[in-house]
Amino acid sequence: MLRNREITWLAVFCLATGLAGTVAGFAIAPAAGVVVLALWAMLCLGYGGFTAWRYRQINRLAAYLAQVYGGGRALDIRDNTEGELSLLKNDLYKITVTLQQQADQLAADKAFLANALGDISHQLKTPLTSAMVMADLLADPDLPQPRRTEFTGRLSAQLARVQWLVATLLKLSRLDAGAVVFQKRPVPLPRLVHSALEPLQIQMELQNIACRVHCPDAAWTGDENWTVQALQNIVKNCVEQMPRGGTLAITVTDDPLCSRITVQDTGGGIDPEDLPHLFERFYRGKHAGADNVGIGLALAHQIIQRQGGRILAGNIPGGAKFTVELAKTVV
Repeated sequence: MLRNREITWLAVFCLATGLAGTVAGFAIAPAAGVVVLALWAMLCLGYGGFTAWRYRQINRLAAYLAQVYGGGRALDIRDNTEGELSLLKNDLYKITVTLQQQADQLAADKAFLANALGDISHQLKTPLTSAMVMADLLADPDLPQPRRTEFTGRLSAQLARVQWLVATLLKLSRLDAGAVVFQKRPVPLPRLVHSALEPLQIQMELQNIACRVHCPDAAWTGDENWTVQALQNIVKNCVEQMPRGGTLAITVTDDPLCSRITVQDTGGGIDPEDLPHLFERFYRGKHAGADNVGIGLALAHQIIQRQGGRILAGNIPGGAKFTVELAKTVV
């Protein structure tokens, strides 16, 4: 405590003042000198005790900060009283809690990144390994032409899967980084639905899936390209879950609050345990197919949510139901 320069100078000043007062008091009268000496001693003892108490409080705060710095959890050191030390405790508590929250978020981000990289590597490894096997088989000069055609088709399918996976991951990364600026332009709803269905027409024809569309001649203001991607991922998920000969129904309604797109399939529905996690990244349900990597619906959810809308999923008799609510732009 005495190593503090301010306290040392204050102690010297008090000592000099007390001595001067005591000498002056004894010069006036012995009783006055005794009174001045007693008061001076009491003031010195009180100030010394108070200063020692403050130093103990400061040492406790220093120990608390050392504990937090060493990786300990932030404890509530606030005492909700008046005074400089109480204000200091409150401010230190706020700072340490904020730092702890940031550290927790960084740890969660690190764990998420590690898990995401593991999922990505696993999802890429499967089609790449299959493509390499197909390439090795195609290198055989004695391979019959029917088998060569079959292996070539499988190789193309695996490469297309890798291309879709990488493209989807890049889109998710752009959304996570906030690098996407959604456009606000009028989009006819029939064109939006048609653009989402067009790339899947061949797949639906091969599976003999009937598609019924009911869409009014209305418009919605938003980003057409990204919304088409979101709706296409939802329809693609429904088509992949349906057996041959199924039915896909798309119904669009429009009101002053939102444009609502409902997609229903006859694929047997969604397992109740999967519903709360359906839009989580890399989540695969218990009955998911081998090609389901769990990012298509996550991307759709991100796109719609970033534009102020939402996606709801549920079951209907014999199938699943997805509802996309596209919020209207408030002028």
